[in-house]
Amino acid sequence: MTDTHPILGVSACLFRAGKVLLVERRAAPYAGLLSLPGGSLNFGERLEAAVRREVLEETGLDLPHYPFFCLHEVVEPDFHAVIAVHRGAREIPVGQDPVAGDDALACRFVEVAELEALAEQQKLTPGLRAIVESAHRSHLLGL
Repeated sequence: MTDTHPILGVSACLFRAGKVLLVERRAAPYAGLLSLPGGSLNFGERLEAAVRREVLEETGLDLPHYPFFCLHEVVEPDFHAVIAVHRGAREIPVGQDPVAGDDALACRFVEVAELEALAEQQKLTPGLRAIVESAHRSHLLGL
């Protein structure tokens, strides 16, 4: 997967009652690992439009607004990505349930408290736990 330029991507932290929405990645990199819904930015596409598109494609959820949260960088020998992480502007309502799209093997809400164990089992993409825990703290504080 070596390339001469980093990939620019987007992702979204979406919460419901102390849980975060994660997708199981279908394709490389990190196939089979749990990640935030997201993907690559298309040329000419604005960040918020890209995150809305990616969340819709991977989970079937069409949410109106995704405030920017932080940048996350993954640098490995054969992969380099800079990811603009967004948060949902509100919690996902009960009854509005995600359905895995073609880019995801599965999607489900996971207790934020479970992320430590999943990280120890190496089932999360790099940096996911820290990003979600930070976003969750901000979410709880209403920031």
